[in-house]
Amino acid sequence: MPSTRRMLTDAAAEHLCALMFEPSEQRIGLELEWPVHCGEDVTARPAPGVMRRAAQAELPYGSRITFEPGGQVELSSAPQRCVADALEAVRADEQALRSELAALGLAAETMAVDDRRPPLRVLDHGRYAAMEAFFAAQGGAAQGGAGRWMMCNTAGLQVNISHDSDDPSERWRTMHLIAPTLIAAFANSPGTSQDGTRWASVRQGIWWSIDQARTRPVRTDMAPGRAWLDYALAADVMFVNGHGPWGPDGMAIPPGLPFGGWMANGHDIGWPTPGDLQYHLSTLFPPVRPRGWLELRVLDALPEWIREVAALVVAAACTREAGRELRNRITPPSRPSWRDAARYGLRHPEFLAAARELFTVAQENLGRVSDRAGHAALVEGYRREYVEAGRMPGDDLARQVDLRPSVSLPPALASK
Repeated sequence: MPSTRRMLTDAAAEHLCALMFEPSEQRIGLELEWPVHCGEDVTARPAPGVMRRAAQAELPYGSRITFEPGGQVELSSAPQRCVADALEAVRADEQALRSELAALGLAAETMAVDDRRPPLRVLDHGRYAAMEAFFAAQGGAAQGGAGRWMMCNTAGLQVNISHDSDDPSERWRTMHLIAPTLIAAFANSPGTSQDGTRWASVRQGIWWSIDQARTRPVRTDMAPGRAWLDYALAADVMFVNGHGPWGPDGMAIPPGLPFGGWMANGHDIGWPTPGDLQYHLSTLFPPVRPRGWLELRVLDALPEWIREVAALVVAAACTREAGRELRNRITPPSRPSWRDAARYGLRHPEFLAAARELFTVAQENLGRVSDRAGHAALVEGYRREYVEAGRMPGDDLARQVDLRPSVSLPPALASK
């Protein structure tokens, strides 16, 4: 690393994390992921060269195309002024993307966990190699296996929304309040882990089982910027890169070096810089992640009409009026509740009751975020078919994920 690295001060670190909660123009966007296979062979993953060609496609609404380590394709919409515009953008761009993939002999499937093939990393970026090695070294066979499944065989729906312009902590609190209920209400990856534990969302169970310091929720009982800084300082450094996200001189770091320890004591590679902290933040994956806006990362990949319902519910719940009402109606989750949401979904009576409250408040405030014809009926249809019936999208799947041959989720996660 260059000897001119500018050392990161405590004040600069605090400032960088506080910037993640600055008020901003009201915008919303979606990120969609799908496992990809070649032709009619569902076990064949796309080659890196083919993925590079696909990522160069220009889409009608300007969404960005990227690929995950196992070849999953990700469609990231440009920020839109409202949820209705975001849904229109991803709908059109998804159609165009699928046409581009088909022309290259590829097909994308709506699956939250791809159990048709063992996890295999097909992208050789230094970041991904470091991540795979980190999880394997940190947790042995159980966590290493879960890490590979997370990287290569999972797909989700992410809702990105700007902070409230008057109080940036408002949506931060609301998203943490509703996230476990959203896991339960939209669980779409039923399955079984190696010890026989049944899950409504195996995808969320996999995420919950890797490196607790970078996948658990951030504290909400203190100032958000300070909470995010404390979270970042406690998490181990995974990768240090020199020239951008895919820099050629990046260095993998084995478990055991918390970022706060690096700041306090240095390392053979030198002292951390502001850029190192910014990069480190990109390797943290809590259920709600601040980036100058908020990323809600808990939703399984969903069929089109159901993902639209999920986005509408999140947008409506994040209005100021709905957020305040929800805090009166929904009990804040404890740490076990996040796990129970993934295990039981709406079969857990507390989450069933919370989901009904969430949909009631979201429907009361839906007009604040969308006036498009059909949206109210779409949400009401989901409420009747799923929430009122105590059902989840995963109940409609013909197959369930079976991780018993390959990975065991930790006993603490599997316990009731």
